[in-house]
Parts: sequence; structure tokens; C-alpha cells
Amino acid sequence: MDIFDWIEDLSEELREAGQYRVVELINRIPHELHDNHPERVEAMLPEALAAARALQNPWLEVFFRHWGLQNRMRNLAEGEKALPEAVSLLEFAHRDETQQCPQSVCVTQDIAICYGNVDGPGWVPERLALSEETLARIEPSRNCYDCISREYALALMDGGRADEAVTYLQAQARNMLRDGGEPGVAYRETQAGALFRAGRCEQALAALDAIEEEELDDDDDGDRLSRATFRALILARLGRMDEAWDALPPYGPTVVPLLYPNWSEAVALIAAAKPEHNHWRLGRLLATMVSHMDRVGAHRRCIELALRHGELALLRKAGWTARRALAIARRHLPLLRSDLGAGELIAAFAARVDALDAAAVPSMPAEAVYEHVRDDEGSDPEQDIELLLAAYRERPDDGPLAGLLGSAMIACGSREDAIAHLWEFVRRHPQSEDAPASQLLEQLLDHGEAEAEIGRLAALVEPERPAFAHWCRAQLAFARERWSEVGEHVERLLTHVPDANGARRLWARAAMANQDFDRAVGLYAALAEQSEEPGGDDWDLMSAASAAGDWPAVRRSAARLGMQLSSEDGPVRESWGWLRLRYEHDGESYDCLGSRTGPVTAEVVTVAAPGRPQHVRDEVVFDAAPLEQAPEDEAEREHWLTPFRVVHTRRRADYRSWFVDGAHPGESAFEAMREALEAQQWSVWVRSGDDYRVRDPKQDEDAALPGLYFFLATPPQVAPSQVDSRLLELTAGWEHPLSWLQLAEQAGADTGRHEAIVEAYGL
Repeated sequence: MDIFDWIEDLSEELREAGQYRVVELINRIPHELHDNHPERVEAMLPEALAAARALQNPWLEVFFRHWGLQNRMRNLAEGEKALPEAVSLLEFAHRDETQQCPQSVCVTQDIAICYGNVDGPGWVPERLALSEETLARIEPSRNCYDCISREYALALMDGGRADEAVTYLQAQARNMLRDGGEPGVAYRETQAGALFRAGRCEQALAALDAIEEEELDDDDDGDRLSRATFRALILARLGRMDEAWDALPPYGPTVVPLLYPNWSEAVALIAAAKPEHNHWRLGRLLATMVSHMDRVGAHRRCIELALRHGELALLRKAGWTARRALAIARRHLPLLRSDLGAGELIAAFAARVDALDAAAVPSMPAEAVYEHVRDDEGSDPEQDIELLLAAYRERPDDGPLAGLLGSAMIACGSREDAIAHLWEFVRRHPQSEDAPASQLLEQLLDHGEAEAEIGRLAALVEPERPAFAHWCRAQLAFARERWSEVGEHVERLLTHVPDANGARRLWARAAMANQDFDRAVGLYAALAEQSEEPGGDDWDLMSAASAAGDWPAVRRSAARLGMQLSSEDGPVRESWGWLRLRYEHDGESYDCLGSRTGPVTAEVVTVAAPGRPQHVRDEVVFDAAPLEQAPEDEAEREHWLTPFRVVHTRRRADYRSWFVDGAHPGESAFEAMREALEAQQWSVWVRSGDDYRVRDPKQDEDAALPGLYFFLATPPQVAPSQVDSRLLELTAGWEHPLSWLQLAEQAGADTGRHEAIVEAYGL
């Protein structure tokens, strides 16, 4: 059975069973993966797996676990870290109840990818054998044939057989075309990669150009970003550095770890040729990449990235950075399955590190180093770190100096070293109120072992600094979203430091997150009363009070802030124009248009597409701190709407939306329909632009009419059949009928009518 046929049939079954959210997850998880949003996949995956298990559908579990692994190994480039799950899923996918699942073939590919991530060249024979065995079981017309053929070719390339990979990929492509399949975008890029590895750079560029020109259906944001990165590398290898720099995508969240090898090699070639690009900020970025490969057990990639990072550091005369890169490379050498020359490369790099002139480090009295570094606005942390290390060796009990050294390590991207350094100081000085303990807490909050490590830190400092120990535990509880526990620790902290208002604010934020609005009102009210001038605490108080329905408290803070409200009692209900309301869902942020009804309240106006989270006509409370600053350009500011984060929904409307499409009836007819619908408290949200056109069925094929499509949102108590009837009534007599196929299906109405409209107008 073809994977896509299976998924289509399964999705239809789930829709009929009312499992719309599961269908959304089936579609969105692969989509977000291919668009390089690993954090969104991670956010959705637990819910997806729970749903598959609740439905007792092991095939669906294979599907979701496979895409979870693809995210870890494709986007996040995990090696040894992902191997246990890859092995576990392989066993699960070959049980009696799952071995016929079409996705089980893909699980075999997961193992091959994982071996490639751990040590691609070291696992070449196993990768070739695994791919060959799998290809023997599938037809060339299946999508899996494309995927597994790529794995075989990548193994050939890692084995130094790039010319053979070029020939192999051509033959496999012919097999696909012969059987009615077609090589996808990723396959075509792999062909370009084989040409590049074979030294045929111009042909590789031409292959990338051909992909762009053909505008293939399966092209996506992730593929385009990968090609742009690869293009920059080829141009750099050809010595065309300015073109390479222009082609290289700026580093950002969508430059996922799988792109690190090509991205880093391209930037290293450019920076070596053009020293103006080789600075400590680039070093910090490459150090972050190395640290990632270190954490996920991608051993050979870690070594290659570390040496690349270290070579650029040597060019910058950044000895500490180079030595750290060398240490990481050495640590991963024994973890390779086969050396294959890695040891020689590390030894050669070590010799260059040893030859670096130690005299290049300027000397300075230890007692002067702290102020020199702190006061230098153009500070270069890679150069400062040598001064700081020398001074710290002389003054190991100097807390401010220890803190500044930790900051320099963090600035250089050496977070693990910074944590080790800060631990060393805090263990010797648990009573110190200098920066290192707070810096250590800040770093540990983002650390994988935060729970145990912060517990150790709190226990260490508690005899001397009990308030800070409770602060550590409160911060950990907040980071882990254990909201009630935050208050318990802050209460204990306040017995030692009654005026610790920062801790009170943390407690208030936790109370808001826990929807304990009355407590949040009390905490913010106490903070506002202590302030001589109205300010942020008053705004936060209004958010808490609006969520709690404590309108007198809202009015008191509004008065303190000099705000004029139109009424003196009861709920605040103003008409203060428009704003953007920002939501977070499945790791994704999105904005809705809102009508501001008070200092921190609004009603959502935007109608979301069917199947998407729907907020229209919800009454919400938002945080008053703007999420973005207005643009400086006056023309841009004229149409600017400030975005604010939604913190609570006071009243959920629970509307659902329908898609309506067709030829535009003219402004007068459309506005009459809109007014009639909105008079019933329904919402219309036009999504088509002025350039939208549909086919004119009364003319020849090239004739077009102005088109219109919109979302119609209706209250939950209104049945689909009622919506269908009302639309039929309001559009009766129009020359060109509209289509609402999804609504008709839900209403049990004549879908043939709508299918005919879709066909006639080319919708």
C-alpha cells in the first residue's frame, strides 16, 4: 500500500469519527518538519502520540514516531542521542500488528540516517547493506524508493565513491520514471551533492538551477534553504567569495543543525579569504554549532566542525577558543567507529595550536583587569578571556572577576566551560553574593540537567544564603511550570527578605499562569501601592484584575495612570480602536486582529481558517507590554498595529468557520449579505485580494471574473444545515453562485451542486 493512499484513507476515517485534531497533526507535523521548525514538531508530538495510543492505532503510532525521529535526525542532526529511539521504533514497526504498515519501510531509513549522523564514513558498509536490502522489497514507483536510494548514495559519498554515487542516482531515477514515479526535490539536491563531492562544481550549480527553474510541487521552505546554503558552499569552493557571501542564508532559527556542515564550511572558506568576516561573533556561532553536535552524539560531524571552528580561531589569534575546539575534537575521536584519518587531522591541528605565540597575550596587573575589560565598549571577549584567565589565576577568590570571566566564556559560546568555571567558584564560596551564583543559576535553568543541578546549588548555598536557595527553587519551579510550587518557595524567601519585590513579581506571574487571578491581583496591588509613581505594576494589576473580573481594581489603576474610562462602575467596555493579539499554539506564534475594549482587554475580530484554532469574538485579556516596537519610518507607522500577548480568555465564543468561494457578486450585493450575516452575530472575514480571478463558465477558457473567498464563522449553537440554508437564501438570484462544499458536507446538503460550481469556475 502506498503511504499517501494510506494516510488519505486514514484521515478520512478520522474525520468521519470527529477526530479533526488528529488529522491536523497528521498534516502539520511533516509540514513543520520540512519547513525547518523542529520546536513546533516537538511541541505537537506528545499530543500526537497520546492520540494514537488512545485510538489504539499502532500504525498511526509508527507514523508519528517516525516523523518525530525524522525531526530529531533530519532537523536536529541527532546521532547517538537518537539511536535508542531508532532501534526501539524499528522493533515496534516490525511486530505482527505493525509490520504491514507502509511507514515501516521508512523506519528502516531512520536507522540508516542515524548511523550516518553518528559517524557516516565509519558506518558505510552497514548503511549500504541496509539500504540495498530495503530497496529489494519496494517498487520504484513508491516514494520510499526515492528516500532509500538517497541513503545508499549518501553512504557511497561518505565512502569516497562520489562518481559511483552520480551514476547510481541516475540509474535509480530512470527506474522511478519507468515505473511512473518521479525523483523529488531532495533527490535532485542529492544528485547535485554527488556532483559536488566528485569535484564537478559547475555541474552541481547547474543541477541546483534546474530545480529552481522547474518549480517542483514538493519544494518547500526547508528545501529552498538547504539549496541556498549548498549554493553558497559551491560558490565558495569555486573561489567566488562575494557571490558566496550574498548567497549564504543569514543564520537564524530555520538554519537547523542538519545545515550546519554546509553552512559552516561555506562561511569558513569565506572568512579565511575575507578576514573582515572572521570575528569573535562568528566564533561564538560556530562554537554553538560544535556544542550541539557534541550533545547529540554526532561524533564525526562534531570533530569536523570543531576543527573548522578552531582553524578560524587560530587566524584570529584566539588561543583559548582554539584550545577548547581541540579538546572537543579529541574527546570525540575514540567515539568514532573508524578513524579514517580523523586522528591525523586532529594531530596536525594540535601542532598549530601549540605553535601559537603565547607572547601575543598582553600582560596587565591582575588588579587592573576587571575594570579594563568592564569599561571597554569595544571589548572582544576572545581576547579578553586570556587576560581574565591570567588575572583569575592570581585572584581566585575575586567574585566580580570570576563573574566577568564566566560572562566572557558565555559570550564566546562556551557555555559548558562557563558552567564548570562558575561551579568551581561557587563551591569554594557558597556565601558569596557576587555575580557567579546568579550567573550559574541563569545558565542551569536552560541546562538539560537543571532539576538535579539547581537542587545541588540550592543545597550548597542554603546554610549561608537561605533566601537565594529559595530563589533557586522558585525559579526552577517557574521554568518547569509548577506554578503553585513557585508561591511556596517565594513565601519562604520572604521570611528572610521581606522587601524582595522581584520574587513577588515572579509569584504574581506564576499565579497568572495558574489562573489564580485573585492571588495575582493581591500581589500586584501590594506592589503598586509601594510604588511612588504609577507604572508597570499597575498595568500588570489591570491584566490580573480584568482576568478576575475585579473591575474596581482595574478602575483604580487606570485612574493612577491618568486614563479616562467612559463608565464609573461595572465591567469596563470601551471602543479604543485596533490592535494585534498574539497567541502561541503548537510552538507557533500567530497574530489576530482585535478590537480594544479596555486598558488590557479586547475582542478578537479575525476569523481563522477551518481546522485552525478559532478565537473570533473571544473576549481576551492581554499583557500591556508591547511585543514589538513601532517602526521608525513614518509611512510604516501610519498602518502599524502594536502586538500584545494574550494572557487569558475571559469568554470563549467557540465559533467554527466555513470556507466560501466563487465569483464576486459586486460590492453592493456582497455588503448586503455581510450585513445580514453579521446582524445574526456571525462573522465574515474576506481573504481574497483584488487580483483573485475565477473562470467565467459562460465565456471561453481564458475569460475570467473577479473572484472572492472568505471565512464565515458561526456560533456553536447554529447547526450547519441552518448556515447552509441562510447562505442559499442570501445568495439566491445571484448570477454566479458561491460554493461552500465543506459546509454542505457537514449539513448533509447536496454536495453535487457545489462540486459543479468548483468545476465550472475553476475554484
